Amino acid sequence: MSGPGPQLAPEDPRYKTFLIVRFPAFFLLIVGVLHVVFSLLGASLAAFKVASPFSTPGQAPVVLDFSLGFTLAILGGVLCGLLAIWGALNAMSLKGYGLATVGAICAMYTLTPGCFIGVPVAVWMLFTLRRDGVREAFAP
Repeated sequence: MSGPGPQLAPEDPRYKTFLIVRFPAFFLLIVGVLHVVFSLLGASLAAFKVASPFSTPGQAPVVLDFSLGFTLAILGGVLCGLLAIWGALNAMSLKGYGLATVGAICAMYTLTPGCFIGVPVAVWMLFTLRRDGVREAFAP
């Protein structure tokens, strides 16, 4: 087997668990990347003062500014995205059960458009982590 994660032989007792965890962890990795990308995209749109295309005609265009709330939302999106990526990589290598759980919870961050895919993937990952024998397969 190639790719990220442990290189387990098919007769290894953790191999079945690795196959169970691998797909939700991969999608969790994608969600983390989406959170980081959307957060950085929002920050760059605000930095370049790009007007919203959804502004009502005849009124002044809406431009994002770096208020405290907006800055905290951007920082939260990047932080949650990085934690989701870190948790997914730990889940793929069957190390850090707690960090994989935290990464799945952080994938549900709802202030970026990545939440539309993040919530179902995070729920899938959390249910996968709660299956019988999965916790025991993670290295201490």
